[in-house]
Amino acid sequence: MNLAKTLLVVAALAAPLAGVTLSSDSSQAIVPDCQVLLIDDVDMPAEAPGRLLAMNVTEGVQIEQGMLAAQIDDREPLLQKVAAELERDAAHARADDDIEVRYSVKAFEVAEAELNRSLDINRRNAGAIPASEIKRQQLERTRAELQIDRSRLDLKVAEMTANVQNAAVQAAEDAILRRRILVPFNGQVLQIYRQTGEWVALGEPVLRVARLDRLRVDGFINGSDYNVSELVNRPVTVEVELARGRKKQFRGRVVFVNPLVQAGNRYRVRAEVENRVEEEQWLLNPGAMATMVIHLQ
Repeated sequence: MNLAKTLLVVAALAAPLAGVTLSSDSSQAIVPDCQVLLIDDVDMPAEAPGRLLAMNVTEGVQIEQGMLAAQIDDREPLLQKVAAELERDAAHARADDDIEVRYSVKAFEVAEAELNRSLDINRRNAGAIPASEIKRQQLERTRAELQIDRSRLDLKVAEMTANVQNAAVQAAEDAILRRRILVPFNGQVLQIYRQTGEWVALGEPVLRVARLDRLRVDGFINGSDYNVSELVNRPVTVEVELARGRKKQFRGRVVFVNPLVQAGNRYRVRAEVENRVEEEQWLLNPGAMATMVIHLQ
């Protein structure tokens, strides 16, 4: 019975600590069995429905931010833009043309002069101008005065129409841009879902791109050995084993320590490291297992 208890105690003491290896050097913490993961991994969707006119990239090619990866048919919004620009320019021309306003002002001045002349005649010779004629001239003056307001209103409406058509131009430009699938960051094409000539629906993924120049490394550390404050923003060295046992190291920094303690009194530590190219290929690959050394001092 005593022998069995002794064996259990020895086995417990011999078991390795889960998620972290206590280094003999107190200035560092060694975290084995870490996983290399992507930071930016995006399925680039179609922002408008239509036929795919061009796919400008292939799987595996390196891409740069802002590059035109694919083009959806944009003939309809291009025509809409041209039509809206013509209507906008015509409305601007009407808004800038004040001929009707100036004519209405002159017509009012003439009508008012005729009425004043008739009234002056009647003051000197009562009844010389019939009352019906005086009323007609008064009506003509009122009509000319209202025509001034009408002409000014027409100019305002033309200006508003120009603004509406300018908004239509901007909407058409936006529709054109939404049919251009632009690369959001420097990276690599991992997968192409649609080919030239195929129809794509709104929101449907067209290709998958990922950033490989900077990767994240996740691991677990024992909460009984280190405090969160000791790990945050600390520099790290990540080591991975490549083909034929070759090992490479990458520099980075801890960017996040999850304060939520998980089973076994462990919490997740995340670092971001800079990747490198060797023989035109990235050395550090997502999905690889790695060992992370956190430099505490």
